Amino acid sequence: MKGINSSLLFRRLFQDASATLLSTVLVQAVTFGILAVSGLVLEVDAFARLTIIVTTIMVSSGLMEFGLNATATKFYSNAHDEGVLALAFEARIALVPVGAAMGAAVWWYGLRDIGLGIAIGPILNIWNGMRATDQARQDFLSFARMSIAFAFVRGAGGVAALLFDVDVALLALAVYALPVLVLGWGASASGKCVRFALSAQRQNLNGAARYAAHIYLNSIAFMAVPYVPQYIIASRLDATAVATYGLIVTFTAPLSLLIYSIRSVLLPHMLGAAPEIERLIWSRRGLIMISSAWVVLIVGGGIIAAGLDMVYGHRLPQIEYLFMMYFFGYSGAAMIGFYSLSIHTRDLPHLASVIGITKIIVLIPMLLLYGEDIILIVSIVAAIMILSEALLTLLIYREKRS
Repeated sequence: MKGINSSLLFRRLFQDASATLLSTVLVQAVTFGILAVSGLVLEVDAFARLTIIVTTIMVSSGLMEFGLNATATKFYSNAHDEGVLALAFEARIALVPVGAAMGAAVWWYGLRDIGLGIAIGPILNIWNGMRATDQARQDFLSFARMSIAFAFVRGAGGVAALLFDVDVALLALAVYALPVLVLGWGASASGKCVRFALSAQRQNLNGAARYAAHIYLNSIAFMAVPYVPQYIIASRLDATAVATYGLIVTFTAPLSLLIYSIRSVLLPHMLGAAPEIERLIWSRRGLIMISSAWVVLIVGGGIIAAGLDMVYGHRLPQIEYLFMMYFFGYSGAAMIGFYSLSIHTRDLPHLASVIGITKIIVLIPMLLLYGEDIILIVSIVAAIMILSEALLTLLIYREKRS
């Protein structure tokens, strides 16, 4: 009977992961296509501006997420209380005008691209919250429907912006804000939470704020390592270097969302009645699976790097080996990062925050000291990404053994 239950569990897990991955691939294919074409048709200076806006959107989104997605999933799994999810949406909605006000202030100061990115970040979090809500509920049909609709609106907006040759600020709005504003009130079952949050009864969640604080610190560091270097490059190097690093981040973003989607499928199961998944991850078989996946990703990264050199090499001469260097560290961190899911099942979020703070302490001085050379910058970023995840894994393993 136990074998049958395990078989059914992994079959359901495969089905959920397939629905999540396929719909995520669609969203990322559309986003990737728009940004890749932008890199070809826009002038280098204009594309460099676009990468600054996109980077700022990601930074703003991370800074104003406050650990809501993981915390809501954790506490919802404990009691299956819809009020937990509604409260998280209430916080996300409240942060939209905050981001708009901050963005307007930065815009007025003269940093218009950065101000726009700051304002869009909290809007994008509404969509991220809808995804996280569907995944917490394990409602992957709703997740797939929402992703398909989102990809369609994003694609239509992005293509229209490119065809009409609008300013890159309007292109960013069409790609990152328009789909959320169009679909945020009903494209999925989780859309009900957006409406319900405005009138939901507030929950008394003991420990939620402390838990979210640890997750938030780690999330900030996770976001800072790949994105903060873009600002250092923009302040010290030329537009070609800015565009090169921006393109590298753009072409690794699909992997980021795919890994995030897999983790989001695994986590609700691991927090529920599925300890088999965690045992598999930490087993020798799990190590072989994770290592093999990393090898496959490295091979795939090599193919992408060669393609980037063929398409963009005449404009961005360092793109091939810089992408491969970055992708090695990024993919390694993504694979090792599956072990860090255990911080939620074993209530060890403080370990993640300690590692996050350590990453920031190491990253900033290193960039300030060696930020005049893009090769050194990419090397530093790749090393910090992979070594920090390895250290977190070792700390979790020590806790498991004690």
